[in-house]
Amino acid sequence: MAFARALRVGMIAALYVCSSAGAQLKFTERASDAGCSVVHQTALQLPDMEFMAPGGAVGDFNRDGHLDLFVIGGGGGMDRLFLNNGNGTFTDVTLSAGVGRTHRGTGAAVGDYNNDGWLDIYVTSIGTTQMQSAGRNILWRNNGNGTFTDVAQAAGVRMTHQSLGEAFGAAFGDFDGDGDLDLAVAGWQGGNRLFRNNGNGTFTNVTSIALPAGMNTVKGYAPRFVDMNGDGWPDLLWVADFLTSRYLINNGDGTFTDATASSGTGLDENGMGNTYGDFDNDGLFDWYVTSRINEDKSAGSGNMLYRQVSPHVFEEISVAAGVNFGYWGWGTEATDFDHDGRVDIVATNGWEAPNQADPTQLYMNNGDGTFTDRAVESGILHAGQGRGLLTADFDNKGSRDIVIFNTRQPMLLYRNDLPNPGATSITLRFVTRHVLGLAPDGFGTKVVMQTPGLTQMRYIDGGSTYLAQSELSAHIGLAGATHANLTITYANGMTETLKNVPAGIYTITARACIADFQPDGVLNFFDVSTFLAAFSARHPQADLNDDGVFDFFDVAGYLGAFSAGCQ
Repeated sequence: MAFARALRVGMIAALYVCSSAGAQLKFTERASDAGCSVVHQTALQLPDMEFMAPGGAVGDFNRDGHLDLFVIGGGGGMDRLFLNNGNGTFTDVTLSAGVGRTHRGTGAAVGDYNNDGWLDIYVTSIGTTQMQSAGRNILWRNNGNGTFTDVAQAAGVRMTHQSLGEAFGAAFGDFDGDGDLDLAVAGWQGGNRLFRNNGNGTFTNVTSIALPAGMNTVKGYAPRFVDMNGDGWPDLLWVADFLTSRYLINNGDGTFTDATASSGTGLDENGMGNTYGDFDNDGLFDWYVTSRINEDKSAGSGNMLYRQVSPHVFEEISVAAGVNFGYWGWGTEATDFDHDGRVDIVATNGWEAPNQADPTQLYMNNGDGTFTDRAVESGILHAGQGRGLLTADFDNKGSRDIVIFNTRQPMLLYRNDLPNPGATSITLRFVTRHVLGLAPDGFGTKVVMQTPGLTQMRYIDGGSTYLAQSELSAHIGLAGATHANLTITYANGMTETLKNVPAGIYTITARACIADFQPDGVLNFFDVSTFLAAFSARHPQADLNDDGVFDFFDVAGYLGAFSAGCQ
């Protein structure tokens, strides 16, 4: 039995009837119909920087089980917050929530920085509506009552550059393993910053002592905390312009080492966005970085795909894989869109003339080391000024939708209309904040899924795809199977095995004591009733003996553990 048995207060759903993997993938653009269409607006032009934004982020901000959407406005319009109604539509609650700030916003990151159970929002900015100015970043603390309060100044994360407003991508992650979320912020003009969470609602700037020398020369766009070698410590992928991207290894002592050269990365000439995934299912995460290339291929490196061949050692294979030519690349994300057991890539593009109508690309993984762009045939007809991009399951059907944020154009929401997606995938969302040493919402959790003849791996992070953050979950296609065995490794080393798990969407709650099903550190009737509810719902965490069967032995095992108490 696993060292850590987690709980569940219930399974969201195991949806629909079975369908085969590889069904026809189709997307439908729904932003206007869904009530969440926002046109990015700017008040004045700032050379170049004006065209870098916008982005946004997704999260269940009111904890109703449906993913909501935060959108950057752009200086000519306020930032917006849309609550998901659970019926395919959204409600604009910007004013009542208090987040309607008008500024030159760039990107957003989501994480429960104060560990109170409510997702907060960090917003990067390059200034006021009139000018580029420093100290305009925002930390919206979720008050848990439908409103937010800007606490950036008190928390110590309002300013990332002493004299310039130039913050771009941001990412939460627990780099020091103390159970609270730290914050990385990218800047193009010397404003790269790493803030350590003090655990009391404030942060300390540890850039000079935690990051290697020379980060002030890195023209940063998109940081991301990912444990690339499986040692339990999240490394820092720092995507940047003009051949300054960095691959930073977490030393496990609060510092990072620059391994860009030795790792074989940093070849992207103009790194903009990034994503990662085990694209070849070999048990090692690979790294994809968007960049630029002229349409006649006369200049620019194009996108880079760094395949990890051994821990922290990569080979660049973008041309052979068919993912190098991406126009002027920006936001990108990797997930299994068609549930065939292979991780795909979506990337959006665009810039000034002659790149004004660069198409978004949907690189579908062929399973042989190559990808094919199937955006148009899948219904993604976007060609324009794409910047930020994220993926999320907004309708809780078991498939990933796509949001594209455009410069001075409307944002787009592409609904994934894959047939019966809930029967062909497993999605895990995590509750981890109650366990000592674990950051909230599953940050740093690794999931390995096994089906006959196939092993897949996922990781929970809050990284910047480029000014945007996707859903915090592990989404895995079943590739024709109906059940899977799952091994969950939490950031503090606790493990849990769930066997014979059927397709569906589950919330997994980590706990160090098997009987504490709330979990609140106290054993009482509520733990018993919660276990019995999970058992009745056939939630995987109620299968206490890991045999894939829900029977008397599980109930007896729980009652025995309850009687023994927690140590």
